[in-house]
Amino acid sequence: MSNPEMFARGHPLWAEIDLAALRHNVRLLGSLARGAEVMGVVKGYAYGHGNPASAKAMLEAGATRLGVARVAEGIHLRESGITAPIHVFTEPPPEAVGTIIDLALTPSVYTLAFARVLSAAADHRVASVPIHVKLDTGMHRVGVPAEEALDAIKELRALPGLEIEGIWSHLAVADIPDHPFTRRQVDLFNELSDAIDEAGVRLRYRHIANSAATMSLPASHMDLVRCGVASYGLWPGKAFIGTADLRPVLALRARVNLTKWLSAGERLSYGLNYKLTRAGRVLTIPVGYADGYDRRLSNRGDILLGGNRYRVSGTVCMDQFMVDAGDAPVEQGAIVTLIGGDGAERITAEEIADHIDTINYEVTARIPSRVPRIYLDEAPE
Repeated sequence: MSNPEMFARGHPLWAEIDLAALRHNVRLLGSLARGAEVMGVVKGYAYGHGNPASAKAMLEAGATRLGVARVAEGIHLRESGITAPIHVFTEPPPEAVGTIIDLALTPSVYTLAFARVLSAAADHRVASVPIHVKLDTGMHRVGVPAEEALDAIKELRALPGLEIEGIWSHLAVADIPDHPFTRRQVDLFNELSDAIDEAGVRLRYRHIANSAATMSLPASHMDLVRCGVASYGLWPGKAFIGTADLRPVLALRARVNLTKWLSAGERLSYGLNYKLTRAGRVLTIPVGYADGYDRRLSNRGDILLGGNRYRVSGTVCMDQFMVDAGDAPVEQGAIVTLIGGDGAERITAEEIADHIDTINYEVTARIPSRVPRIYLDEAPE
């Protein structure tokens, strides 16, 4: 969607997605994990950056596989023409097994109940479905318990229509470099892998590394690394800031909806909790918590305009907030930046996350579909 088309549809807010930066980050992560394939993780609408454009850019940069959380996300990618392997990280409702097989999605398996339904559907279709068995090495979210892993593998191996292509697990504290629990998880995963191999099951893929481990723990790289947050130029944790040439992919911008001159003493927005200390120009920005711009940014977050910072003034509403711009000569339609750079100033997702006590990728993942994405540097078809 070009800017004229976007504005004609009444969109006052948009996200700019720099696909060149995305490709750069994926190539960088691939260089850190030499010998391992890169899976581009695009769940959650590519962490808010949008699909399928983000997925295609990752594949162009050398990723060989994609990762999603839900079957519906895999459907979206297949309908866009993507043919690369797509891994579904969570077991879906049993009604979705036919879709998994028909669209050649690669499911994660961690319960025998789901495996049996999948096997029956594969056997009925005379199909062979590659599966990746999720092992619980200590995070305890989903996965086959470590002490049951070998028996589960043997049972899965006996089910018709299923091919155990790989095993995987997830690291709980890899965002804290050198944490001893991460090493314990990797060691346990290797022990389970060796036991599975000794039982005669030849695994094509073993994978446990997320973005943080890809950047800091070569022993975790194995056959495949799963890179999500760092692919989008977001740091996996505060300890990683500045440790690599990651480039932010997303910028969030809007047009000033209205400007007004108010007298000293006037108060703004719901609750009237911001008071002008002198006469000044107040801007109405058509962005609110329905756009993922958190209400906790009230009187706390900044915007950029003309290379300068201005504070959110008063309560963030569902669709709008206000900014006291003092005597700055701002006109209606001026472009403001909520995430991204303007001149020498930059507002990062990390900065916003600090304001609202969360993580950077929640900031981008919460930007809803009503905010259009404009893709910069799209590769030619």
